[in-house]
Amino acid sequence: MNVLKYFKKKRVSVMKIALILFMFAIFTISLGLIACSTSETKERKEINAKEMLSSENNQVRDETEMSTSQTIKLNITIGDEEFSTRLYDNQTIRALIEKLPLSIVMEDLHRNEKFYYFSEKLLTESVIPGNIKAGDIMLYGDNCLVIFYESISSSFSYTRLGYIDDVEKFAQAVGDGDIHVSFDLVED
Repeated sequence: MNVLKYFKKKRVSVMKIALILFMFAIFTISLGLIACSTSETKERKEINAKEMLSSENNQVRDETEMSTSQTIKLNITIGDEEFSTRLYDNQTIRALIEKLPLSIVMEDLHRNEKFYYFSEKLLTESVIPGNIKAGDIMLYGDNCLVIFYESISSSFSYTRLGYIDDVEKFAQAVGDGDIHVSFDLVED
């Protein structure tokens, strides 16, 4: 009431009072939005920093696992050609190594992979790899050895076993039919 009397005394019209109140309300709302925006931006920066740190830690972990798992070397022979291969160190590989040296006929599937079914089951550590690179060696299910000579996307589960170093040369050597393949451990 005193404010209205003050404005009447100063001869300020009702429209000017309404305009002043409107401007005050806009100013107050703007300050509130800026405060919320600043707080939200700070939270997002903290979350992004944590996610980046987590991602970097995962990358370091993956690289560490890869460097320790690349210690098992294997030669794959097709005809007269020999291919250097690196195997991951996991329970499936340890079971596979017990079968070496191994000489098998691998069948072609979809012109992107060669496969062979073992009569016994192997231990698995299956994952859905999504993208599979040419040269990847995997176990499908618990007894199907697969060597990919073309890169593909897949929603199936595989246990990663290793990879062939010279993929281009390997892809040329396998052709699109069945092949005779020998596997031998490399002695250090």
